[in-house]
Amino acid sequence: MISQNKLRAVMKNDFMRITNRYREVLKYYGSSFSNPIILKNTRTLSHQTSLPRLPIPQLQSTVGKYLNAVKPLLDKKEFDATEKAAMNFLNSDDAQKLQCLLVEKSKKTENWIADWWYDKVYLEPRCSLPIIVSPGSIYPQAEYQNLDGQLQFATKYILGLLNFKSMIDNQEFPVEKSGDSYFCMDQYYKLIGTCRIPKKDKDQINIMHIQNFNISKNNHVTVLHNNKFFSLQVIDTKTGLILDPNEIYLNLKFIVEQSKEEDEYGIGILTSDERDVWASAYEILNQNEINKANFESIHDSLFVLCLDTKECSTEGFADKKSANAAQILHGNKQFSSNRWFDKTVQAVIGTNGVWGTSFEHTVAEAVPHAVMNDHIFRYIKNSEINFLEEKRNGTLCKELVFQVSDQIKNQIKKSQKVFNSQIDNLDLYVLNFDLFGKNFPKSQKVSPDAFVQIAFQLAFYRAHNKLGNAYESGSLRKFNFGRTEVIRASSIEALEFLKSMVDSNVENQERTQLLLRAIKKHRQLTVNAMNNESFDKHFFGLKQIALENGIALPELFNDAGYKKASYYYLSTSQVSSKFEAVTTFGPLVDDGYGSCYNIMEEKMFFGISCYKSCTETNSKVFGENLRNALIDCQALLAKYKPKL
Repeated sequence: MISQNKLRAVMKNDFMRITNRYREVLKYYGSSFSNPIILKNTRTLSHQTSLPRLPIPQLQSTVGKYLNAVKPLLDKKEFDATEKAAMNFLNSDDAQKLQCLLVEKSKKTENWIADWWYDKVYLEPRCSLPIIVSPGSIYPQAEYQNLDGQLQFATKYILGLLNFKSMIDNQEFPVEKSGDSYFCMDQYYKLIGTCRIPKKDKDQINIMHIQNFNISKNNHVTVLHNNKFFSLQVIDTKTGLILDPNEIYLNLKFIVEQSKEEDEYGIGILTSDERDVWASAYEILNQNEINKANFESIHDSLFVLCLDTKECSTEGFADKKSANAAQILHGNKQFSSNRWFDKTVQAVIGTNGVWGTSFEHTVAEAVPHAVMNDHIFRYIKNSEINFLEEKRNGTLCKELVFQVSDQIKNQIKKSQKVFNSQIDNLDLYVLNFDLFGKNFPKSQKVSPDAFVQIAFQLAFYRAHNKLGNAYESGSLRKFNFGRTEVIRASSIEALEFLKSMVDSNVENQERTQLLLRAIKKHRQLTVNAMNNESFDKHFFGLKQIALENGIALPELFNDAGYKKASYYYLSTSQVSSKFEAVTTFGPLVDDGYGSCYNIMEEKMFFGISCYKSCTETNSKVFGENLRNALIDCQALLAKYKPKL
């Protein structure tokens, strides 16, 4: 544990380095996707200029991989039709023209998919953000049980986040890599301060880069308590130093004292609604100069801190952990107005040690968020601060009071009703699997992630008697400004293994061989995806380049096989943490599941979701099926692999 004086000295040194290096960073760091010039001889960005551009696969390779992926999802008649459509496309003049246009685009940009990814995947879709787009990550319950403990923890979270920011700004954060490939670290420079702003048809994203950081306006945190908004300054505008931790704590206490009564018409709920609905309300609210200034304060803040006021209800949940995960993901109705879902980093801190983050997904994947939260949690656990009851500085905190008309009040009530209905329809369950973690697959010399993905397939197959077309998020960060590609777990090899597990005539030794084959195939598909040697993003690019150039979409994209391949019963992602954390999000389809998982050394955590409106799905039942599938796969490898 470090003392308060030592902690403050460390923070002072961190921010002195930031202040002294701003001009240097401004000189060298680019503003967006185009041509960033990287500081040399540093850690975080030291390999950025050497990262390869995202390649464009060959058409023949893409079509071949597509047919291999879709084959286990179709019967013979369907596959024959899809194969014909695919070959017609491959041999068409349009395919060659689209490929050439895509290649030309790739020559003119650092990453040919980046602008489309922002616009088509995030900013243009009009669906609501929480559950559907924005995940929530819950961390191990903190050791406090009262209001003072909650606010002291919140203070440490603020300090930890600012410490993380200083490391990123000073390029002291280690470069990530996989094997021999260094990862693009650009997403880390877009986490803190970034905010999405509702607009009709297409939202705006305000990214707080180093080069547009303004200490006169980007020095505060937006704090929500009882649906009321406050601006809390945390950085000294003259020195660039973090303010005294005790001062931050005392002002958080003041905020709580000033907001004892819940605001019935808290406008935070509007950020949960469909984007055009929110955009219309925002436009009306923004016509008022007071509201406009309040919005600017939220947009300019470093992050949003949500202080919840009571324990989360467990009604409708299998256990307390699942209810707490819902509190982080969507507010669980009790706290849904005490949120601002447009902010990239939104920390939620409850009254009884429950805490985590809900994050807007546009600029970064879940992994950088998890890395940030791991850093902050280590910082909190290692910090020792003597909080004192002293006179606070009354100039640091300001309430943001919105002027709300009757028209907006009516919309607030409508948005509450819509979001409550969405929350009521989400079935959320957290599975704590503690029989083994990555230690067992590693002992068998197989990929832990591939092992888990095949277990997902087995759990779905047993529950629904069919192959569950699966989406696993694979990283493209070995490429400059890379985001994700689809890893498709529903392979021919996986299906052969699944069939063997429900066929009593198949011996366990043969099942084990099929399991190993399925795991090996999934590992191969993972490597392909990470090298952009799959097909989903290539097809996405071909579709977008056709639309941009007024070219009719090839029939391939209207084929029944393509539609089946795009319907994901399982939406999955591994988001690892050094702590017992788990991330949750909603399913992609009405009769499917969403599941994020954290594979630790000796245990695993799964956040599982489905929709109650579908009578065929149940998150806890699926969780139990998954538990059994993991155990059965372990038993096969442990007993029969040595005999092979």
